[in-house]
Amino acid sequence: MIMKKTGLVSAVAAMVALAGCGGGGGNSGKEAAGSNAPKGAEPQATQRPARNGPLDITMYTAGGSVTQEAFDDMYGNALRKKFPDVTFTYIPNSKGSQIQDIITSGTKIDVMFDSIGYQATLRNLDIQADLTPFIKSFNLNLSKFEQTTIDYQRNNGSGSMLGLPVWTATAGLYYNKDIFDKFGVAYPKDGMTWSELLQLSKQLTRNDGGIQYVGFVTSQASHATTNQLGQKFVDPKTGKALLESDGMKKMLSTLASFYQIPGPTWNSTNLAVAAQRAMFEKDRTAAMYTNYSGGTPPADMNWDVVSVPYYDDAKGVGAQAYPAYLSVSKLSKNPNLAFEVIEYLVSEEYQLENTKKGRATVLNNPDILKQYGANDPKFKGKNIAAMFPQKRAALGDYSAEESAASAQFSSAFSAVVLGNKDVNTALREAAEAANKAIETLQAAKK
Repeated sequence: MIMKKTGLVSAVAAMVALAGCGGGGGNSGKEAAGSNAPKGAEPQATQRPARNGPLDITMYTAGGSVTQEAFDDMYGNALRKKFPDVTFTYIPNSKGSQIQDIITSGTKIDVMFDSIGYQATLRNLDIQADLTPFIKSFNLNLSKFEQTTIDYQRNNGSGSMLGLPVWTATAGLYYNKDIFDKFGVAYPKDGMTWSELLQLSKQLTRNDGGIQYVGFVTSQASHATTNQLGQKFVDPKTGKALLESDGMKKMLSTLASFYQIPGPTWNSTNLAVAAQRAMFEKDRTAAMYTNYSGGTPPADMNWDVVSVPYYDDAKGVGAQAYPAYLSVSKLSKNPNLAFEVIEYLVSEEYQLENTKKGRATVLNNPDILKQYGANDPKFKGKNIAAMFPQKRAALGDYSAEESAASAQFSSAFSAVVLGNKDVNTALREAAEAANKAIETLQAAKK
């Protein structure tokens, strides 16, 4: 499922991460511990795999549109500096160069980069090389990564490691200080529960001078997709929707409660994600907004951020990561060089500089996390640590079936908020609609 929620200001194409290539570089010895080595293990002396093709690398993104300028800023400039003997070419996803065009024409792409939302599509196309042999031969230590991003590939690669994470989205409860100050309400705090946030939201949902203020808005689709309860939308054993589970009922009831606070009039227009986002960042009539895809409020807002609230029975569990992955293409003319590129892009050297630009590291390195947004003045003095939960819920698999079911969760949410159905009825009918959509998808595969 491609994540179609930008939340606030887009985090550069909403989590499309890019890849480049390697020349004379690679990681330092401190980084190259074996993939099965314990955390902090010293590297073992090894002969690096030889490059086995021309010194040029072609990078490609299949799931999103990234301009040449954005590619150079994120990856191209750093890669050319690190590997001056390598020629880099970037092919964007556009008319005539979509993934099926690439496969049909046999274009020799080397490194692919895409958000987690496109990984299931790439797996179905069987275009990603298994990175396991490269990880072993390059002695790359997988324990240095935030582990849910690695577990995702382990769980969905049928025994193969088809990608490595390169950066991930931050998540936070953003708030407009001016609205809190206007009404004399204390700012939110880290570690709140959704129940506590509901009480805070009630204090800020009021009509003042003919202007209707709202305490809290969000993207219900993003909340569900990256949910903190680790709820899946489809049962992997039966292939049926799981929309009637207790966890789903809890999520829907929790979210709907914010929109059932007396005062605002909700309809299909202002429930749209873009409209709710506009309430927060443009109209500035919403006091708080949760963003799960790396976006932050406008620079001219007097804002700050605290951790996304926790569910009462899952305290300390943050939202799921939303990472971007790098893969070596099976079409690569120089796979060892392609992986050398990936090795550099997941190195502490590159991750530090990229994190300073406001693209969050995927490494379990607190010193790098502290540098998030250091090169951007808008982050000065902000509660940066709140955007990085110490514990994350396990990632979903983002299959087409999951996408179909999660879309029905959003429909159920709207039905409840608009007063058309109760939670149980809305989710039961959503499950029925999801199962029909899943059957259609599965029939198309036969």
